[in-house]
Amino acid sequence: MRELIGALPIRGLRFQAVIAVLSILVCGALIWNVGSAGRWSRASAATAAEAPKEIQAPLQPQSGTPDAQEPATPPAAPPLSTDPTLVSRVKGEGKVVALTLDDGPWPEWTDKALTLLARYDVKATFCMVGQQAKDHPDLVRKVVAGGHALCNHTMTHDSNLKKRSPEEMRNQMQQTLDWIHAASPGTPVHWFRAPAGNWSDEIRQTAASLNMGSLHWSVDTNDWQKPGVPKMLQTVHSQVGPRGIILCHDGGGDRTQTMAMLERLLPELKSAGYTFVLP
Repeated sequence: MRELIGALPIRGLRFQAVIAVLSILVCGALIWNVGSAGRWSRASAATAAEAPKEIQAPLQPQSGTPDAQEPATPPAAPPLSTDPTLVSRVKGEGKVVALTLDDGPWPEWTDKALTLLARYDVKATFCMVGQQAKDHPDLVRKVVAGGHALCNHTMTHDSNLKKRSPEEMRNQMQQTLDWIHAASPGTPVHWFRAPAGNWSDEIRQTAASLNMGSLHWSVDTNDWQKPGVPKMLQTVHSQVGPRGIILCHDGGGDRTQTMAMLERLLPELKSAGYTFVLP
């Protein structure tokens, strides 16, 4: 290069030649760099395309301090929304009383009970067996249409319910609710009654977990024993009082005596100043 430049006869021409050579060298370097950059860019793009995408961790809920940690133990379960206390008296002031009928719905007897209740303008609570509700959905709807309340009385009238496993206990209640609601969708069932009054803490807690209170009684007509109408009336009048709950049956067999007793009892109690209410 030095010899080439030295061979030029004129100083000005030498200077111009130097500038031209330098320009050629600079342009060549730039072209090489651009090509190299292009090759790196394509390789990098290919590598980036093959790389796994970044997975963003879900946002954690904020707490009072940035470094707060989740509690070591889960919070306590919320309290039951329904009181599991056994109810043997109705709420209210003065001479109020509730009538309950168990073991239905039952062909013939439930219809007769509804006729008597309508005649004397009395609302009652029907404690229904799930199997009966399944077999007679039309009677479930008649009871509801009459403005009466419903109570769960287990699927099979299991009088040994307190000896069952927690799962069996709950199934007895849930299946009954399912068949009642199949017959009358949306109808509330606020109460549960243990067959034969055989209660336990677990029964009451299970009923409460299904939003049902535990309904007992204070007056037992013993109508299932068929002691005769005079005896049943005597029993009721000796046991009844303000806020009492009367137990009788519209299901479980022949209820001729029960219907005859109710035909006399309902007007007698109303004449004595009692008002029939729902629990």
